[in-house]
Amino acid sequence: MEYNGRVTTEDDLFPVLSHAIRRRLLMLLEAFGELCVCDLTIAVDMPQAVVSRHLAAMRAAGLVAVRKHGTWAYYRCRPGLAPWVAAVIAALRAAPGGDAYVDDARRLGARRRSGPVSCDTGDR
Repeated sequence: MEYNGRVTTEDDLFPVLSHAIRRRLLMLLEAFGELCVCDLTIAVDMPQAVVSRHLAAMRAAGLVAVRKHGTWAYYRCRPGLAPWVAAVIAALRAAPGGDAYVDDARRLGARRRSGPVSCDTGDR
């Protein structure tokens, strides 16, 4: 479901943040900006279908926006989140248990250092 312009409420936000994979995806998008689904699958070491399902829930809650380019989908944190939502996300970054985010960022960084991949070049 596409974000419909409504204000994100706590009833939208907290169920999304209750899942560790969604929190990890959100932290990656916050740290790296716009990312292709293929980048996110490598970063969190999960299949594309699992990552896409979690991104769809985040999109329905109004947390992320998507840009399509051919067959590829690029996600980013939705600009203009309510200040209280941004504060909750900032608090998550500072919360204990950030090791998963560090490992995810390391995998994503290694992927980027290895050079362009097929989704970057449009070869898939």
